[in-house]
Amino acid sequence: MGNEADRVITGIVQQEARLDLALMEIIDDEGISRTWIQNNIKAGLVRCNGDVVTKPSLRVKKGDLLEIRLRSRISELQPADVEYSVVYYDEHLAVIDKPPNLVVHPAPSVKGLTLCHGLLKDFPQVKNVGSAERPGIVHRLDKDTSGLMLVALSEKGYAGLTKMISEKSVSRKYLVAVYGVANRPFEVDAPIGRDPRNPTRMAVVPHGKNAYTRFRPVQCLEKVSLLEAELFTGRTHQIRVHLSHAGFYVLGDPVYGNVESRLLAPRVFLHSYYLELEHPITGERLFFVSPLPEDLDECWHILGGGDVVYPTICA
Repeated sequence: MGNEADRVITGIVQQEARLDLALMEIIDDEGISRTWIQNNIKAGLVRCNGDVVTKPSLRVKKGDLLEIRLRSRISELQPADVEYSVVYYDEHLAVIDKPPNLVVHPAPSVKGLTLCHGLLKDFPQVKNVGSAERPGIVHRLDKDTSGLMLVALSEKGYAGLTKMISEKSVSRKYLVAVYGVANRPFEVDAPIGRDPRNPTRMAVVPHGKNAYTRFRPVQCLEKVSLLEAELFTGRTHQIRVHLSHAGFYVLGDPVYGNVESRLLAPRVFLHSYYLELEHPITGERLFFVSPLPEDLDECWHILGGGDVVYPTICA
């Protein structure tokens, strides 16, 4: 377990760009920084069309095949006490309720404990499920997002859940408060990729990965709205980017919000409140609900909102 384990990621360049920016687009990982990618390029861990390349500023063309070898120290991922709630578990899967300010899995730019460290402590069998760097992880929530998440506890569970998520047969719904009045349902079907003006952000871009989100109003006040967001794909920051693209800004969002929205919530007002799926092994229909956490519920009431009626449950 002390040896380094390599994971190779490959991808096709979608539009001409610098090598480091093209790789950020391909990796699409919130925890991997541009500096880390540049260091890997200089270390000779990147190939373009089969040839080793060591210059981050190299221009790559549409259609070029890029390959990067990600190195991680497996021995660094050790069991540890991490605060989160277990909503359900069986032999093959678990549903957990993640608090805000907790990163799901280790990454080069992530310091400190992650959800994966806690999973290894509470479910030791997860170390053999999925990848060594992301044991049991079949999808993730952003660091600042709270709420329900699926975790695989067996290889059968992992295979089944990843297949179901790719086939869009897992229902994932969120509650999100935005600056602006959104009093009718709407949807955003727009590709997401790295923002060419700021590679640390995501944006709707022509050559991004397909992304689709459906929104419907829960409560509307004079200047803010509480929405239900349903994910049909799982891109980094998808809900926040799609809302910003539609002219709405998530309250408390320091990255995609505007001046007014950033001051109206103690953190990003985004909570994964509903999961529904058919058990990948038994076929049993499962659904789970996580009410708004106390901090977000209090924030909504301070803004003038009433008690939240959960739309999917009460429909």
